[in-house]
Amino acid sequence: MKSFYQNWKLDPELPMNIFRSQNLSFYPHFHAEIEIIYVESGSLLIGVNEEKRQVKQGDIVICSSGDIHSFDSRDQPSQVLILLFKPEWIGPVKGWPQDFRFTSPFISDKDPRFQPIKPCLDRILQERAAGRPGYQMLMKAGVLEVCGTLLRHLQTRRLDTGAKEKLESRRARIQQILSYIEEHYHEELNVSFMSQQFHMEPSHFSRTFKSAIGMNFKTYLNSIRVLTAEQKLLTSDLSIMEIALECGFTSIRTFNRVFKELRGYIPSTLRNSGP
Repeated sequence: MKSFYQNWKLDPELPMNIFRSQNLSFYPHFHAEIEIIYVESGSLLIGVNEEKRQVKQGDIVICSSGDIHSFDSRDQPSQVLILLFKPEWIGPVKGWPQDFRFTSPFISDKDPRFQPIKPCLDRILQERAAGRPGYQMLMKAGVLEVCGTLLRHLQTRRLDTGAKEKLESRRARIQQILSYIEEHYHEELNVSFMSQQFHMEPSHFSRTFKSAIGMNFKTYLNSIRVLTAEQKLLTSDLSIMEIALECGFTSIRTFNRVFKELRGYIPSTLRNSGP
């Protein structure tokens, strides 16, 4: 899992991607592209801005441009189908995503109005796989059909200028905080330091962060450190102590304790599980 501003490198002539992912886990991140997630099997926890839900087979989640979203499949297996595209590619469709937001980004599998979306996603995937003449146009037609279905049936909330500016300001602040953590997670960070860095009162920083991300700052920071350490344990020859220090832990004892709290086992387990 990772958290950052995700810079998707999409084909300029076909600025979209569609793919399946199993057991998707990703800490809060954001990007300019619109992302539509269809749960094909199992169940996972998905957060979009301040809202978080356990979604299951048949559910749909829409992440608009700039939305901070996360995935957690650690408790049980799942498979999702993800459609991702640049908003400008489909043109200014009823002001989406600039002038309004959907009332909720979550769609239940029990709502029959959205059942055509899954077959449409399957056709988009099939067109790309086959690559026959005209497939780019048919893929775009499929994306427009998905968006049209959402706009026809999903309740929206129009943003006036004041609300829009407030929303954008709050999202930008959270995005800046996440980016800062991504770049400085190995340094000594705490609520006091971060609140000074972003000119906020400590209590306000803590409330704002937990409301947007769904966990407190310390837990989030430790999660990023453990994720990075886990990758280094699996891919580098550095000692466990070296990895702990590189990832911001001040002692091997703290590293072991935090790692076990978040992963359920100690770091050396990854080094001892090889052939």
